[in-house]
Parts: sequence; structure tokens; C-alpha cells
Amino acid sequence: MQKKKENFRPLRSVTTFALAAAIITGSIYSVAAAADFSADAKQAVTSEGVELANGDIIYAGLDETGFTSRMLKAVEIKIDCNGKRRNVSLAKGTVADVLERTGIKPAHDEVVEPALSTPIAKNLTVKIYKGKKLSVTADGRTDSVYAPNGNVCAVLAELGYTLSDDDILNVDRNSSIEDADKIVIKRVIYKNETKTQSVDFKTVKKNSKDVDLGKTKVQTEGKKGEALVTEKCKYIDGKKVSSETVDKKITKKPVDRVVLMGTKGSNVSNPAGTFTDNNGNTVAYSSVVTGSGTAYTAPAGSLTATGVTAYHGGVAVNPNIIPYGSKLYIVSTDGSFVYGYATAVDTGGALMAGTAIVDCFYNTYNECVNFGRRNVNVYIVG
Repeated sequence: MQKKKENFRPLRSVTTFALAAAIITGSIYSVAAAADFSADAKQAVTSEGVELANGDIIYAGLDETGFTSRMLKAVEIKIDCNGKRRNVSLAKGTVADVLERTGIKPAHDEVVEPALSTPIAKNLTVKIYKGKKLSVTADGRTDSVYAPNGNVCAVLAELGYTLSDDDILNVDRNSSIEDADKIVIKRVIYKNETKTQSVDFKTVKKNSKDVDLGKTKVQTEGKKGEALVTEKCKYIDGKKVSSETVDKKITKKPVDRVVLMGTKGSNVSNPAGTFTDNNGNTVAYSSVVTGSGTAYTAPAGSLTATGVTAYHGGVAVNPNIIPYGSKLYIVSTDGSFVYGYATAVDTGGALMAGTAIVDCFYNTYNECVNFGRRNVNVYIVG
């Protein structure tokens, strides 16, 4: 209910306790009250109460039951201004009111603890001292400030700089402000962003007896699909520095590109595929075995396991895997070394033990050393 101040007149000079009240039917008003003070007693009488010399405040009023009053007791507040100590008693207000009452005006390089907006409370101590000169860069600007004592995180908060857990500082948050002359705050935020992304199609190869050996034919053209991709993006001071995909939903499936590989005219029944030999010819194969390949030599006229004389192009195998007489094409898996066409005519201990899948015959020891041991593809072509 709004007070009707035109019916209120505070008393500023009294010698005995008095009560001034204004009564309007159905309304209750706060009134001013005063007490008997000595001639030099200072008092500040307002419509909200009478402040006594000791800082207490008396409130008085009238309600339906008659005269009512209460007292708000003052608390003693300690002040330390650059080593000079004094006390003041106030019943209400903030640290700013303490400074105003005592006439203390901090210089531009002084700080006040606690903050000016801190409410008055019992056992409160107000300190005024010269602050630590500090440069703070944040949010696109650099300020020169005078900071209170404490750790970096607490001081920045007191100066009005809000920090998130992700923000980056050039100093340790928990270090003393005394160790810092310049603080740079880099704001870090994360945003989830969505975008449409194309999805590549796959190329699928299929053998076809309807297409000539060495030829290819596109059966189905490939078409790219689409996906809705959600990325978690990291921004530092407004600049995107990284992103990671956190979700991906296919909204349009890609269509595979299907290529028919010609096997028509091949001497291999049921070919598994084709390869291109070192002469550029497309060759069909029935199967391929991949593994470790080695090389060996033997004196001229030496016989193989199948009874034929050892020769370049005759190789040793495990006949349980690659039958004797099989026509082969041997090339390193990385394509850097080609032994070429060969026939399975021999075997050996390493082959039967499974430590090698083929042992290639050479006429000289140096050729064997040059081949060494390497991973190879052994295509069975007939």
C-alpha cells in the first residue's frame, strides 16, 4: 500500500520522546519517532525510522491495535584503510554505505574488500588497500585494472569477468594474482552444427561371361547419396578451430556403380576375376593365394618333385593348396616385383610347413638374393 507522504512531517528537533502519526481510515503508516538526546547528539530522522547515535534504528507506527515500535540493532564494523584502523556502527546498508558514513573515498588504484554491494553483517571487516596493477584482455578489449588479493579465478570474478570451465587462460587459474601482470582470457564455446553431406557410392566389380575377356562394361551408373551430419564444433574467441562428427544419418542412400568384368573366351572355368599382367594383358584367374614367397636355386640338371628338370618358371608349392601342374602368375602384393608366369612342379619343407606359399626357382644365387622373401599374390590361371 502506498504511503501518503503529504500527511507525514518528520520531527528534527525534540527533547522528549514523541510520536507523530497520520491516520487515514483503513490504512497503516510507518511514522517517525525520536528520543531525548544531548545537545551534541547527531540523529538522522527519516520516514523509515530514527537512527540513534549508536547506529541503532527505531521504527514506530500505528495500526488497529495502537502504537507499535521495534528496534534494529547496529553492528560494529571494523575498517582497515591502508593500515589505519577505525570502527563504525550501522544497523543496515552495504559496504558502500560504510564508506559514505566514514567519508572514505578510495583512490583509483585502491581496492575495497569485500565488494561495495556486500550487505552489512556482524563481524564484518572492510579493507581498503592499494591494488595489484593488472592488464586483462577478454572479449575483444584490454583493460588496465587494480586487482585485490587472491587467486586468479577469484580475483577475475570479483572484477566482473565470468569464466567458464572451458575458457583458456594464459596463467594458472589457481595461481596467486601477485604472480601475474597480464591475463589473457580466450573464450571457448561448443556448438552442435548440422549440414548435408554427400555420400560416395561404391564400385562393385562382377565377372561376366557375356563380356569379352579383358573388356569391361558398366551395368549400373553410381549415384551419390546424402547424409545429415551433426558436428560438435569448437570456437575460440569466435573462430572455429576444430570439429568432430557426433551423428550421421543417411537421408538418401547411394547407388553402387556396377562394372562387369569380361571373362568370355577365358580358358579358366568359373573365373573369380581378372588381373593385368606385366605385358598389359587382361588375364582371368580361378583363385588367388596370398602369402610369403621365397626363391631357390639348384645345380644344373637337378630334378624336381614331379620328375622334371628344375628350370626358371618352375616353382615349388604345397600341392595340397596348389596342385602340381597348375599354371600360375606370381607378383609381389605391392606390384613392385614380378616373377611372372610359372608352373607348379616342385615342393619343399618350408612349403609343407606353411612358412611360405611359393618358392621360385632361379638359375643363379644372386637372383635368389635379389628376390629375397616378400609377400606375393599367386594367381591360378589354368
